[in-house]
Order: sequence, then C-alpha cells, then structure tokens
Amino acid sequence: MRDSYFSQCTRLNLKPPYSPIFLFSYLFIFFFLIFSVRSAEAFEFDPEPLLKQAAVYLDDGRFLECIDTYYQVYSYARDKEVKALALVRVADVLALFLGQKDKAINVYTQAISEFPRAKALNNAYFNSGMLFYELGQLEKSREKFKQYIESFPDGLRVFTARYMLERIEKELKEGRLQIKEPEEGAILREEPWIRVVLHQSREAKVRFDSSVQSGNEKILPSGVYVVNLDEGQVVINGHKWGRKVILKPQGKLFYLQNRSYHGQLVLLVKGNKILFINYLPLETYLLGVVPKEMSPSWHLEALKAQAVAARSYAYFLILKSEDKEYDVAATTASQVYGGAGVGNEKTKRAVLETRGEILTYNNEPVLSYFHAHSGGVLEDASLVWRTDLPYYKVVQDDISQTYKPLCWHVSIAKPQILKALQKHGFRVNKIKALQPAKYSPSGRIIKVAVTTDTDVLKVNSNSLRIWLGPTKIKSTLCSIENQGNVYIFSGKGYGHGVGMSQWGAQGLASQGQNYRQILNHYYPGTEVKRRY
Repeated sequence: MRDSYFSQCTRLNLKPPYSPIFLFSYLFIFFFLIFSVRSAEAFEFDPEPLLKQAAVYLDDGRFLECIDTYYQVYSYARDKEVKALALVRVADVLALFLGQKDKAINVYTQAISEFPRAKALNNAYFNSGMLFYELGQLEKSREKFKQYIESFPDGLRVFTARYMLERIEKELKEGRLQIKEPEEGAILREEPWIRVVLHQSREAKVRFDSSVQSGNEKILPSGVYVVNLDEGQVVINGHKWGRKVILKPQGKLFYLQNRSYHGQLVLLVKGNKILFINYLPLETYLLGVVPKEMSPSWHLEALKAQAVAARSYAYFLILKSEDKEYDVAATTASQVYGGAGVGNEKTKRAVLETRGEILTYNNEPVLSYFHAHSGGVLEDASLVWRTDLPYYKVVQDDISQTYKPLCWHVSIAKPQILKALQKHGFRVNKIKALQPAKYSPSGRIIKVAVTTDTDVLKVNSNSLRIWLGPTKIKSTLCSIENQGNVYIFSGKGYGHGVGMSQWGAQGLASQGQNYRQILNHYYPGTEVKRRY
C-alpha cells in the first residue's frame, strides 16, 4: 500500500511537502478524529448515585429493586473495580436475602471470571466457599477457600477460611457433619415484632401520653420532647442519651409528625441523622397498613387478601433483616403504614380473621409484591428487576381493566428526561430521541433507547419511570410518542404489574371469590399457611 502511494505521487509529479509529509499529517488528523469520535461516543457515567440508591433499596427491604440497580451499575460503569463490586453485591443479595444460592454462585463465578484481580472478589471467593459448603459440595468449597487465602492473604476472614478448610478436610475423611433441618413450617411460632422506620432527620418533636421507660431504666414523664442529634449522640431535651435509645410508653400511644403509634420508639443514630423506628407486634402493625394500602370501604375478601399479602411481605423481611437497623419503611418504599387509629371495623376484621396467615411457596415465605392496577395483565418479576421468583409470571388479569378501566396520558419534556439521567449518574447534555427498545410478552416496555449527544443509552423502563415520577408515568404498559420537545406517554394500569393487583382483587371479590382464591390467582403455585 505504501509503494502504491509513492508511485502515485511520482506519476502525478507531486513535490515535497505533498508526499510523505502530507501523508503523515493526513494520518495524524485521521486518527485524531477517530479517537475524538470514539471518545464522544463513550458516554461518561458516575456510579455513585445508583450505588447509593441500591443501598437505600437494601435498607428498605426492596431486594429485587436493589439487585436491578446493581446490575445497572455493572452495565453502565467503565471502571472494572466498580463493575466487579456491582456483580458481587448482586450475588450477596441473592444469597443472603433471597436464598437463591445456586444463582448467587453463578454470579460470583461471573465476577471472578471477568475481573480476576478486583479487590471486591474477596467476598466472591469467601461467600462462594460458604455457599458450596452449605450445598454439600465440599471439594468446590475447599477450592474457593484456598483461592480466597491465596488472593487475599491479609483478608479479614483468613482465619475463618483456614478453619473451614480444616473442617472440610475432616468431613471429607470422616463424613459430613449432620445438620438438623428445622421441622416443616417452624420458622416463627410466636407473633413476631416488626421495626418500622417512621422518619429520618436531625431533629423532631415526640409526644408521649404516658410515662416512658427507657432501656437504661430512666423514666420520662408524659409530655413533648425535642429529639436532636449532637456529636453523634441522641439528645432529648438537651441531655445526651447515646447512639441508641429505646423508649417504652407505659400503656399509651406516642405521637410523631401528627400521627399516633402503638408500641415502642427506638431512636438510632445513622450517619448524620436519627432514625425514628416504631417497634411493635406484627398484627398491630397490619392494622395500620391494610387501610392505607386498600380502601377500608372495599369488599372484606379483598381486604383479607391485602392483609395476607402485606403480612407475607413484612414476615419475609423480618426473617431477612436481623442484621439491619430496621425491617421496613412506613412509606411506599415498603408498604404504607399509617400508625394507630386509621382503619375501621372491616379492616380490623380482615387482619383478625387472617391472623398469622402468610403466603408460602415450597413451604417458604413469599416476598409478596403488589400494586394498584395491572392494566389487564400481570408481569414477570425477572422482566422488571432481572430476578426470577417462580410465583410471578405473565398472566392475563382482565378483571382489573374491566372492573376499573384505567387509562392515562402524560407529557414529559426532554429537559425533564435529561435532568433525571444526569441526577442518576449519566453525564449527557442533550436528549435527541427516546423510543421503546424491548417489550415484555405482557406488552410492557422493558428497555428504553435514549439517544443523547454522546451515545444511545439502553435504560430499564421501570427505572426511568421511577426517576421521572411513578405518579406521572403510572406504568410501563404504555406507548411513547414524540411531539417536538415533548414525549407523550399513554398507557394502562398503575404500578410495576408484579403480584397482586389491588383493583383486580376488589373486582374478583365482587364476583364472589374469597381471599384464598384471589391470592391463588395473583401468586400462582403458592399456599396460604398459618405461621403463628
């Protein structure tokens, strides 16, 4: 090729500097332009906003949303350490909170294969070893513990890993130690208590209608108290009480932000805020949930279905949240909790007549998601949050749309979309186009292609919906139309579409179905069992 070029220069009688120098200049400019174009096409992404969001989801017990957010970080991040960390966190949540050990091992293995030198692999090796051990695969467990020690000789769990190696060698020679399995259904036999975070701030006022006993035997008289944070400690009316304070009203309610609550109030310092946590019996908690999640005027069987779904969700999180500061939030982040005195006789009956009943799948508690309105078809959780749970599938739910037709339209301007992307770590300056990129069999949009000034982003549609406002874009069962600087979203239903449709439950109840039949429709393959 080079000889051809010089021969052409000779034939055309070109003189310096129009031959080799011109060629070198041309190549320099050419590669500079190629590099510039490639650099522009690779959009910048700051993973911190989504990493923080994933941590919040984990705190609130939104495990599927947490996993999906970590997967997004893995997809968008450029830094290998960040990508490795995201995958390891996905596996951690699968193993620790969803009990999906085989899937967790697969994700740990993926992280080890793709990022063999990442620091985050300390968890991958060690946790894989523990999971293989629990599954009885001793040789594979031994291999992972050895890899952990070799890769992280100064790791915090080297001593534990060496102990596990000794135990594995002994079991390989003498036989596996017998681990007694719990009897069927024996998870909690007494009514559990639940920890509900009501509020997070540096200061708030609390009122007690009775005297209050604290965990350190102090007695406070009834009255109004100012609680604030100072030098990392809880301060009550000017006096420091430490980083955690348990306040037990003697028989009456306490009040926070114009709401009344049964049970205890726990004040816990976390970061630069105080968590105001209500600790109370699960059934008492449900009395404040059912009338906030479903209209108290609705059919009793629909309310009973809501009570079982809400109890199942809370029960699942209680079992998985022992090492966390709280079990659930009091908002739609978990399920809405209104405190004391918010229901009526019908909602009380719904809770009382289903006392202790939860949804189970293969005798294990179900993580029971629900939403306002399916739009006529239910969604598979794996298509929304990339995590498969066997009791969530694409199923027709015509009753929701026939009993309560729900269609909606909303206009979202391009600057709003741009701002939402920037807030969540995407460093882009312009939105050129937005259109569906992938659909679910249910008809919902799964991926949205957003053409920016630097690249085409494939964004999870439910995440974009949340970022733009879930009360605006009510569901992803919708169409998207461009009208200049505005996009028109037109759709059906309200919510993610996974699990029970609350309007659908009301519709089925009005047709004569009882709460067990309703739950069987929305959580196929599950059983209702009494746990206490």
